[in-house]
Amino acid sequence: MAPPPVSETLELHDIQGLVLRGYGTLRAAQFLVLEIVDDELARAYLQGLVGRLNLARDSPAGVALQVAFTAKGLAKLGVPEGALATFSREFLEGMDDDVRAVSLGDLDGNESSGWRWGKRGEPMHVLLMVYAETQPILDRELAAERARFAGALAVLHERTTTTLAGNKEHFGWRDGISMPTIADVPKDPSRTKEKTEKKESWTDPLPAGEFVLGYKNDYQAFTECPTAELHDDPGDHLPRVPGEPRKSLGKNGTYLVFREMTQDVSAFWSYLAKESREPGADACARAIALGAKLVGRWPSGAPLATSPERDRPEQGGDNEFLYTHDTVGLACPRGAHIRRANPRDVHALEDRGHSASIAMVRKHQMIRRGRAFGPPVVATMEPEKIFAARDAPRADRGLHFICLVGDISRQFEFVQRNWIQSANFDSLYKDGDPLIAARRPEGHRNQNDEHTVAAEPLRRKYKRLPRFTQLVGGGYFFLPGIAALKFIARLP
Repeated sequence: MAPPPVSETLELHDIQGLVLRGYGTLRAAQFLVLEIVDDELARAYLQGLVGRLNLARDSPAGVALQVAFTAKGLAKLGVPEGALATFSREFLEGMDDDVRAVSLGDLDGNESSGWRWGKRGEPMHVLLMVYAETQPILDRELAAERARFAGALAVLHERTTTTLAGNKEHFGWRDGISMPTIADVPKDPSRTKEKTEKKESWTDPLPAGEFVLGYKNDYQAFTECPTAELHDDPGDHLPRVPGEPRKSLGKNGTYLVFREMTQDVSAFWSYLAKESREPGADACARAIALGAKLVGRWPSGAPLATSPERDRPEQGGDNEFLYTHDTVGLACPRGAHIRRANPRDVHALEDRGHSASIAMVRKHQMIRRGRAFGPPVVATMEPEKIFAARDAPRADRGLHFICLVGDISRQFEFVQRNWIQSANFDSLYKDGDPLIAARRPEGHRNQNDEHTVAAEPLRRKYKRLPRFTQLVGGGYFFLPGIAALKFIARLP
């Protein structure tokens, strides 16, 4: 593929706002997975949508709209075959590909054939994301949007998101703490801490090209970027590729990975109550302690790496810690969820020293924009109350996992395959991610239903972890820049 056009600074006027913000102040949201039923009407709808999308340069004014497309959707809208072929292989093949399912762990109950949406053969084309300050505003905006795309698009699946107390997920743990930042983009001052050391940190901002196509990535190179022939763009919307007789279709866009999973809160807390051998004054305290060993943080978000004995809510937003002084996992187990999803400086993954370890981990970062759905077990999300209500009837609740990446394979799929699903992560044995790994049956060569907790004098081994999450839908989408959207919509 041809290299994308060079740019020194992010063109915020051409980038959808989701790249820079998760719309946390817009507490109500709904995600709609859509089928194109009339190509011409769909393009007309998208032409009208161009001026209404929230951009990276703008703060949302009460409402925000974002749009993304599957490979099938781009084809349905008339993107030329030659241009479509320049998108990444992962995007074109889709999340439900049989070979891909093995590496992602979408087997043993997570097969796409059992999904509610996104399964093979389904005409999944467009993802429309609607955010608003309140539910009444969201309802009003959704009604207006449905009227606009009536006859052009049909809803395959939709889900209203849920904002849980304390920014938690349904198991009761604070979520969304660890997030990479993009170089040269101002960070929210309220979330910025003064560094006590000037040495290289895994939290240093990453080059824009790690997440946005058309810019250099952490390799100081350009990620592969889709392009189009000059004659494919009669409206002259797309920028030229320097030195090439082509135009960049990917510039200022990004790939969006969307996976919807349910969470079995009852199974999670019942397992903690029954199996915990962690220190604690009572059954609830022991269960919370084991939960922290599975997650790697206490419910408040305080990391075990800096607070191994008890929860310290004042450290709930701590994200600067490393595992340099906890290589065997006495404070935070090596297989804990946050240590897998973001190993930071785990030397076992890179035996060339501290800096090389950090450099390796930085190349697999993702911008996460997930949200919960469904009713909480307890409105306050206090772990003690969730523990007491663990036998309450199950409900349809869970998490929308959404991440933005410049390279699906190197970022999302690498982490899922090598860190989340691997039974031998960091020299472990039969240990998959305790929260989200698909459980492989006993006797499988990669059986991953155990969790090892290092301790003195003897470690604790938790076995037969049940499935706490269930994948119910997913897909790979392309979140285009505004110029690319004009091209896709054939704006004159």
